[in-house]
Amino acid sequence: MNEQKISKQMVVTILLPIMLILVMCFHHIPKLLHEIIGVAWLLLMGVHIYQHRRWFSGLRQGSWKAGRVINTLVNILLLVLVLVVIGAGIGISNYLFREIIPLDIQRSITIHQFHVSLGYGIIILCGIHWGLHWKGWLGQWKKGLNIDKSVWIRPWYKYCLVAIIIIVGIYSSIINQVGNRLLMKHIFATAATSLPGGAYAILLACLLGLYVLVGVVIGRVIR
Repeated sequence: MNEQKISKQMVVTILLPIMLILVMCFHHIPKLLHEIIGVAWLLLMGVHIYQHRRWFSGLRQGSWKAGRVINTLVNILLLVLVLVVIGAGIGISNYLFREIIPLDIQRSITIHQFHVSLGYGIIILCGIHWGLHWKGWLGQWKKGLNIDKSVWIRPWYKYCLVAIIIIVGIYSSIINQVGNRLLMKHIFATAATSLPGGAYAILLACLLGLYVLVGVVIGRVIR
């Protein structure tokens, strides 16, 4: 893998979670900006898929062990969920697609619920997806940034960071009522949405980080 390819993938890799968190902070940003970021995130996801297009052509090759089955299921579910959430977002668009969407679709509570609630499912699956590939991506970052293993993050720093992510991630799941949202219960506001935008973004980042850790654990178990 050449350095140019590494740098492009690194840019996409770092932008995807940042933009996902931004687009999920829809309570704290203008609706037009929310839609613009959502479309930009979808396009960036398309770039990510294109960068890894060989994965699709390789599905018919090789053996199907547990790790490959789990990874494939996560990828497919994530792709389906992204298409559903983005499709629902287009349906209830207030700005970018308003003129081409029928009024009865724009006012649909069910479509609105799909868009708002399943966004948390994307965070969960994205976290697991990134966690399953964590070892490879960490090696890519070390190589791309020319970081020597001896100066990498110290173990006790790492364990403290992991503990913080787990605690805040679980708290974020509770205060955002993620379980109830995934069960498609009608929730228009939670205690988390009343927090300042910065605090809300941190909660979402830790929620994402929590499932990255879940993906890392799954990856180690299946290996």
